[in-house]
Amino acid sequence: MSWGLLMPEKTQSWQVLYAVLVSVIVWGIVLLASWFADRTDGFLGHGPLPSAFDSRNAYIASLLTSLFSLIAGGAIIVGVRQSRYFTKFAWLVYVIVALPMLLLIVSPMQRFGSETFLNIPEFLMGAPARVIIATSLGSLLLGSIDLRKYLTPLVQVPTRSSAKNEDVPSSGVRGLPGRFTPDGWKALSFMQEEAHRFEHSYMGTEHLLLGLLKDARFQASKIVVDLGADPVLIKREIESVIGRRGSLYTGTTGMTRRCQRVIERSSRIARSAGHRTVSTGHLLQSLVENSEDVAGQLLESSGITADRVSAELRHMPAEAES
Repeated sequence: MSWGLLMPEKTQSWQVLYAVLVSVIVWGIVLLASWFADRTDGFLGHGPLPSAFDSRNAYIASLLTSLFSLIAGGAIIVGVRQSRYFTKFAWLVYVIVALPMLLLIVSPMQRFGSETFLNIPEFLMGAPARVIIATSLGSLLLGSIDLRKYLTPLVQVPTRSSAKNEDVPSSGVRGLPGRFTPDGWKALSFMQEEAHRFEHSYMGTEHLLLGLLKDARFQASKIVVDLGADPVLIKREIESVIGRRGSLYTGTTGMTRRCQRVIERSSRIARSAGHRTVSTGHLLQSLVENSEDVAGQLLESSGITADRVSAELRHMPAEAES
C-alpha cells in the first residue's frame, strides 16, 4: 500500500495535527526508554551497593533496556525523518522533538546529592537517559546526510563501454514511441530546451526531470508536491549536478539510450493503466523506476517512489488529451 493512501485529506490543519501527534508519540517512546534505562541502572547497583536483581532478572532487564532503546531510535527515524514526506509542517516535528533533545544533552547532568538542573525529572538527567537521547538526536540530525551526494562524483567513473551504451545520443524528440498528452509533449520540449541551456549535446534523464518540473500545472509537478517534496529544491540539486559537467554542446541534440528507455517504459505504463496517451505523470513514474542514474536517485531520496507515484496517478484526474 502506498503511503499516499494514508493521507486522504491533505489540509493544513490535518498536517499540523499529524505533526503534533507524531511528536507526542516519539517523545513518549523516548521518555519511556529513558525512564526504564534509569530504573534498570539503579536496580543493577553501583559500588558497595548490592544489586536488587538476581542474574536472571538482570539479564531480562538488560534485554528490555536494549529493546526500548532500539524502539526509541526507530521512532526517531520513522516518525520524525519520514514525516517530511507526508506533511509540509515537518519543521514543527523537528522543533517539538529535536530542540528539547538538544537542550537536554547540553544541560549539566545531575551530581550525586544535588538538585537536578532546572528541576528536570531525575531519570532524564542520568547517564543512561543522556546516551539514549543523544543517540536519538544523532540519528535524526546526522542520519539525514546523504553521503551519495558527496561520494557519487568520486566513485562513479564512467567507462568507455558504459559511455558507449548509455550516454550516446540516439534520436531526437521526434519519433518517440506512443502518443503523448499536450503537457507530455511540452515537457519533452522543455527537456530539449534544458539541454540547450546547459550547452549539452545530449538529452538525458536529468534534462527530462527538469522538463517535468518546469511547469507547476503538469501532472508530474503536482504529484511531487502532493508527495511532500519541493520541486524547486529538486531542480536546484539536479542543476548543480548537471552544471559540474560543463559545456558539451556540439550543434546536434539527441537522447541518451537510457532516457529513451525511460520514455519507452512510460508508454507501457500508460497502456497498462488503460490510458491512450502518455502523461507527465507516467513519465515521472518511469523516471523514478530507473534508479541507475542521478535523476532517479534524487527522486527516491526525496521520498518519491514508483509505488507512491502510481497510487497518486490512480487518484488524480487524467491529464488532458487535447
